[in-house]
Amino acid sequence: MQRSSDEAVICAWLARCLGRGDIAPLSWRDVGGLSGCRAWNCAVAHESLFLKLYSPGFDDYSRLGPVDTARKHALALDELPRFGVPAPRCLGFAAEHDEAALVTEWLIASPFAPAHRVEAARVLARLQALRLPDLSPELAALISRSTPNRGRIGEAPDEPQLTETTLQHGDYYSVNLVAGRDTVSVLDWDLLAVGDPMWDLGLLLCADRSVTEEEAAAVIAAYEEIHPAATERLLWHRRCWQSFWDERDRRGRRSREA
Repeated sequence: MQRSSDEAVICAWLARCLGRGDIAPLSWRDVGGLSGCRAWNCAVAHESLFLKLYSPGFDDYSRLGPVDTARKHALALDELPRFGVPAPRCLGFAAEHDEAALVTEWLIASPFAPAHRVEAARVLARLQALRLPDLSPELAALISRSTPNRGRIGEAPDEPQLTETTLQHGDYYSVNLVAGRDTVSVLDWDLLAVGDPMWDLGLLLCADRSVTEEEAAAVIAAYEEIHPAATERLLWHRRCWQSFWDERDRRGRRSREA
């Protein structure tokens, strides 16, 4: 029986990434829209897998292109867990011409609770305590070439001087954090770069509007067990996020009144 267009793409890339020859998934579900990439949750034998396909035209915030972005993602998944930064297992990577894909395990998430945000702060601090020489030369080079994310924040005047740069995940909030029983696994390493450490902490505190001041204080305290927060820059990021949400609210009110 002839395969559908999606099935043919999925089977071809699963075979390339996993090196198993022809693979026909029992089922698959489109979970795309991830940075302009195509992505699927696939059932293969007894495994639940995540397949992400990078093609020209994806949202290339790091400016690496599809092949190098996918390779950076795969290497980060391989290397960072040994430093106390939990992530899904990378099961395979493949590139062909100007496209690339990776396959990881599919993690089942528990409801994200305040305790998970606190643990995510500790994970973030461990990530930011790393230096490029701690990583493989290939991953360090890809990170060094990556443009740090500055694209999802409101405006605020008087940005404080940046006095420290660290590894920066770039999109570090609940959407990319999978809550487990005792830990938090971090997804989506496409934006991994060297940049402002308070960018990630600001996202963790402010990109979800439900965070209370009590929870924010617990998050900051957990982060500072390992890495000191740059108080002035963190306050600036929080003001930027408040501006972002205020503008969203104004647009919503205008839309309802129109």
